[in-house]
Amino acid sequence: MADSGNTKTDVRKLSERDTEVIRRSALFAGTEKDDLLSLLSCLNARKKAFSKGEWILEAGEKTNGAGLLLSGSAHIERYDYWGNRHIVNAILSGDLFGESYAAVPESVMNVSVQADEDLSVLFLDLGKTMHMCSSACSFHSRLIGNLVKLLAQRNLTLNEKLTCITQHTMRDKILSYLSSQSIRCHSAYFDIPFDRQQLADYLNAERSALSKELSKLKKEGVIDYQKNHFRLLVPVEQK
Repeated sequence: MADSGNTKTDVRKLSERDTEVIRRSALFAGTEKDDLLSLLSCLNARKKAFSKGEWILEAGEKTNGAGLLLSGSAHIERYDYWGNRHIVNAILSGDLFGESYAAVPESVMNVSVQADEDLSVLFLDLGKTMHMCSSACSFHSRLIGNLVKLLAQRNLTLNEKLTCITQHTMRDKILSYLSSQSIRCHSAYFDIPFDRQQLADYLNAERSALSKELSKLKKEGVIDYQKNHFRLLVPVEQK
């Protein structure tokens, strides 16, 4: 059973690294360091550690807290009625998750969040962003603006995934996904946040079919890869 934690963290005891991750996150962009502690206190910030494979949030549970990943990596997944797993998205250090549910009091999760490695999460009561805090802090409105931008970005990310999984062939699904990752990284060289099984689940495909097509694309000189590191290439005949 996932537990977002009920014990409020003394935000003054957050490590320097934690503080830097929080400040660099999209949610707290533009927040001065001196204002950060007050804002975290306002949001009832609480830090919790999770082990690899542990559930951070589980489908079917009610949640009032969004999570900000302080370290490690995780992924969002959904199981259908027949037990088929679908990877929704990857979560990396500095990423926010669960914000849509946290903004709606007592909403029930229809996805789960699982740790890919040992990690720590800062849970935040984002329900408080729906109204100004009692202190009427000037940085509260900036937080609301950042949250709106994050929700818009989340919509773009889901549309990007929809583009990938609605391609007609396995080859096109792979190339659509890798192309979008290349554009995001502004480079033909990049790492993806999934292992092979996770990538197959993300693309709504069989792992064997995925591996077969990746191998074929590599032989054709379209891509090169080593584990989760990829490079996009231009085949000799197209040069």
